[in-house]
Amino acid sequence: MSIKNTDIFGRKVFFIAPDTSIIHLSFMEDFCALGYESHILGRSDGSLEKNVEIITSHFPDAVLFVNVDAAAPGGNWLQFVRQIRQQNMDMIVGVIFSAFSRDRVRQVENEFGNAVSPLAGCVGLTPGDGDANFKTLVATLEKVGAKGRRNYIRAVCNETSGVSFNVEGKPFHARIDDVNVAHISCILDASSDIHGMKIYEKVRGAHVSVNGLEFYTDIILIMKRDKAGVSTAVFMFIKAPDDEPGIESELEAPLNKKIYEITSREFAELLRK
Repeated sequence: MSIKNTDIFGRKVFFIAPDTSIIHLSFMEDFCALGYESHILGRSDGSLEKNVEIITSHFPDAVLFVNVDAAAPGGNWLQFVRQIRQQNMDMIVGVIFSAFSRDRVRQVENEFGNAVSPLAGCVGLTPGDGDANFKTLVATLEKVGAKGRRNYIRAVCNETSGVSFNVEGKPFHARIDDVNVAHISCILDASSDIHGMKIYEKVRGAHVSVNGLEFYTDIILIMKRDKAGVSTAVFMFIKAPDDEPGIESELEAPLNKKIYEITSREFAELLRK
């Protein structure tokens, strides 16, 4: 049985022209905490048709949810959905709508049921019930395999990001290449040699900076390697009192917020370019 990249790394998720009173912007950050990378694409971002073309060309295996309650490009969502699916066989496309009545649910399912991807389907959301809508969407993302086998969203950090601590009384600093809510991956140079450190060696009170977010945390070295002349090291966050894997609870939300901010900025920059 062959394994696809999407089975391992998951799929990016895009909500097209959603009603943000039903799909709150905060959902995207909450999805990120659960390991789903999702983005909202609204009309304020420019032409929906043009931006969907950008998405399909860069992320042909993405998941798209189209809000059929909004005004459709060209006046016809059904044609829009069919065209996306015909041109992008690996893409999963579903529709979202306000399920304010049983008649509305039947209408949308009758109109779009055969056009959307079976796994995504027609997702009816309840106006005014944010908790229920969030649970419905999480169940749908799980159904379409949007997470894959990954547990965390990884964000590539800028050059100001780094980790600092002392190794046997000597100062250590390395640039953080990428981060998720469980690990940091560092690029080592000649001045940040940690070859004397052993795997599973713990560090107390390391100073971490991620794109301007700064905090102190305990970490443990779980991997180091040299490849193609580049030395890297991966540290896992651990928390008191038993050095369990994971970052301290008060740091988890701000770090997840920063990770979502980084990935959102990358997507916005893609559209801008």
